[in-house]
Amino acid sequence: MEEDNEVGLPQKGLNMIIKDVLPEMRIANESRELLNQCCVEFIKHVSREAQNISSHDQRKTIYHEHVQRALINLDFTQDYVEAADSVLDECKVAAEKKLRRKNSRLDKCGIPEEELYMMQQRLIEQARIKQEQQASQAQEGSSGEIHMGQSLFTQPTTAEYDDEYDT
Repeated sequence: MEEDNEVGLPQKGLNMIIKDVLPEMRIANESRELLNQCCVEFIKHVSREAQNISSHDQRKTIYHEHVQRALINLDFTQDYVEAADSVLDECKVAAEKKLRRKNSRLDKCGIPEEELYMMQQRLIEQARIKQEQQASQAQEGSSGEIHMGQSLFTQPTTAEYDDEYDT
């Protein structure tokens, strides 16, 4: 790739794909670069066709059905469509596993989700009450009861101190 900002596949990923397909073959750097550019052109070609299909369906999002129809419209064999379907299924399974891993911490705590929700709501309510109390205290403090130069915290007189801490 001649420019640093040119789009392409990560070199490591491309190398892994090549090694998976051709484990015994060495590939020249120029060939790797050419394969990378071919991959980019393939993706552009299929995505343009899928975008045309989604626009025709009056959609702003390209869905897997659009990609499948794009492959068919571009005269790719049914093998490509089936491979795309199997990759989609693998992605769905991986996404479910990731979600389950994320939720496993919730499961491990041993508290039902409904109870956790209720605990959360109580904490939110307590925080709201505390915030309202602080706001009303601040309002009372600014209502003219405190005069210039007077501190919020005053030292107790000697008599008050003796009464409070009599031993």
